[in-house]
Amino acid sequence: MKWKKGMAVLTAAACLAGCLAGCSGSGSDSGSKESSKEESTEIKDITWMYAQMSGMIPEDLQKVEDALNEITEEKIQVHVNLNPVSFADYQNQISLIMASQEKMDIITTAGSNIWSALLSQRQLTPLNDLLDEYGADIKDTVPEDYFRGTTVNGNIYAVTTNGTKSDNYNIVLRKDLVDKYDLQDEVEKIKASDSILDMDENFEILEGIFQVIKENEPEMEILFPWGSNMGINYDQLSDRLGVMMYDGEDIENLFASEEYKKLCETIYGWARDGYIMKDAATTTESAGSLMKSGRLFAYTLSSGRGNYIDPGAANGYEAYCVNLRKPSISNNSITLFANCIPTTTTEPEAAMKFLNLLYSDADVVNLMAYGVKGEHYVEKEDGWIAYPDGVDASNSKYPGDQTYMYGNAFLLADHETYTTQSAEEGKAYDAGAYITNCMGFNYSSDEIKNEVAACSAVLNEFRTGLEMGAMDPATELPAFLKKLEKSGINVIIEEKQKQLDEWKETLKE
Repeated sequence: MKWKKGMAVLTAAACLAGCLAGCSGSGSDSGSKESSKEESTEIKDITWMYAQMSGMIPEDLQKVEDALNEITEEKIQVHVNLNPVSFADYQNQISLIMASQEKMDIITTAGSNIWSALLSQRQLTPLNDLLDEYGADIKDTVPEDYFRGTTVNGNIYAVTTNGTKSDNYNIVLRKDLVDKYDLQDEVEKIKASDSILDMDENFEILEGIFQVIKENEPEMEILFPWGSNMGINYDQLSDRLGVMMYDGEDIENLFASEEYKKLCETIYGWARDGYIMKDAATTTESAGSLMKSGRLFAYTLSSGRGNYIDPGAANGYEAYCVNLRKPSISNNSITLFANCIPTTTTEPEAAMKFLNLLYSDADVVNLMAYGVKGEHYVEKEDGWIAYPDGVDASNSKYPGDQTYMYGNAFLLADHETYTTQSAEEGKAYDAGAYITNCMGFNYSSDEIKNEVAACSAVLNEFRTGLEMGAMDPATELPAFLKKLEKSGINVIIEEKQKQLDEWKETLKE
């Protein structure tokens, strides 16, 4: 990775400024030394905006913020204002803040659509020089290849959160019901496939499980297909309007693929059999909250982990989490959760200093993830941590239910409620993942804004209904494709392919 080095110019400018100050007629340098000392200890004030995925802002947020600032003010002379926003409102709130130019120093993406929107609207600060000057620990910690996913025209615009980055597709099944009806052996038969086209056996197994639960738990909703494109391995390239399949080299129309057709037909068949949650296409509730309420047996989930037992912190129920698709790492994996410094910042240097702590200081990372030691969690004799007696995820005033959000997840202590794999296991899992053929390719939609807007509207009209089983693919998928073509999907694919070819040429230089 080639890092921009602009410090020579900055150093020369600083020297020139110093010479001019020395000739200002002050007659003494004692005042300037005193001023310099004051500047070095001045506390800079920054605001950090991130998504609260559960929707509930923790009751003890202020306690965590106070404890955080005891660390940051002493170590880097930065005061951090935490600004978590409910995930349901997150993208809209970011848009409002950027439109009003309200001060915001760090934004953590929660979805590649947020990254692509900020990038396309030129609302992100290039980080190269800031990383060189204040982000040494970030550069030492985050793999070089991951920076390619947030680099455009040589400028780095975000730092991905460090942790397991593999994207696969899992199904989460309530363990108590699987065990109650002796379905463990069936769950163990499910094997990760390369493609949805190879999943017939898995689908037969799942249908058998769904049937047993439906017959014995008639009031239970069976499956919420949360997320999209189950089992299809591709790089969505920001907007899914022209994608790169993992076995391909060129841009394709995902929605015209055999993989997508099979997805829609499978989900629609399950819906007709009564296995898909009735209002899956319209609900605003998350899959975890639906399961926690006791109404839902299973949901699908994009995840960067292998098969494991989910302890139930977010779901309310212990659950089997089973891989359906082999893991892969795409541009989306990198930009899904990444830290940006927006153009609305007033303290970019302080923001980068704080980000550097998020990737290097275990006390900071564990505080943000788990709360205050002794109050929100306690250390156990085996080295793990746990909730204090009488406290669990449901009544904690700072539940640690989004450990993937705060910088370097590999620095986190093992929590008996949340830890499903060690850092070493996570890194090994990533090492076996497919890597997209276009890692680092970020396209510009400047020349095709009208087509992107028109096709995005078509996606909004059809995708959810098709992928949640509410639309019959026999009639609606052809209508979807026809409307996409009329709106300019082929123009978008052609432009993306052109930019991809140009990008490939730059790699040869």
